[in-house]
Amino acid sequence: MKKINVSQELLGEFDNIQWFINCGKVVNIELSCSVQHVQGWEEAEKYDEQEEWEELISNSRDILADFIMRKLGYSVRQFNSVVASIRDSVQYKLSVTKLYDIIEEQDIKEEFGATLSWLLLNAGIEATFKEFKGCPNFFREMLLIFQHGHCPCGWKGKWPKGMLYIY
Repeated sequence: MKKINVSQELLGEFDNIQWFINCGKVVNIELSCSVQHVQGWEEAEKYDEQEEWEELISNSRDILADFIMRKLGYSVRQFNSVVASIRDSVQYKLSVTKLYDIIEEQDIKEEFGATLSWLLLNAGIEATFKEFKGCPNFFREMLLIFQHGHCPCGWKGKWPKGMLYIY
């Protein structure tokens, strides 16, 4: 079984996220789902609070863990080692700190920080295993949205045939 290392290139991508700089602007990002832009933080918060969004994130994490542990045969310990490598990296911590600072400065609800840092962590996990055929891509698409300065905030439908709401 191939030893998995988290690449410095991936961690460097966390450093380059400019949180929320394009919120409110329409930008075309090529994703595997349809996108609906929301008009402001109030609308984003409304979508963020919907159970369908939480279920999609949770199910996507389950699919990712299942792929890594069952399909690829990595142990829980190996999986957790990758999680810890990302979570404990300076780049991840700085990006999340910057995220929370902006949330506080802009008076955005704090729950966005928890959701977005969770999406970022899982994007790192997914990206670490992306070379394996069949690796899911939900979280990497969320990372792409972050890199474009937007905030994913809600979902309607079944992934990937539904609608992703971004601000």
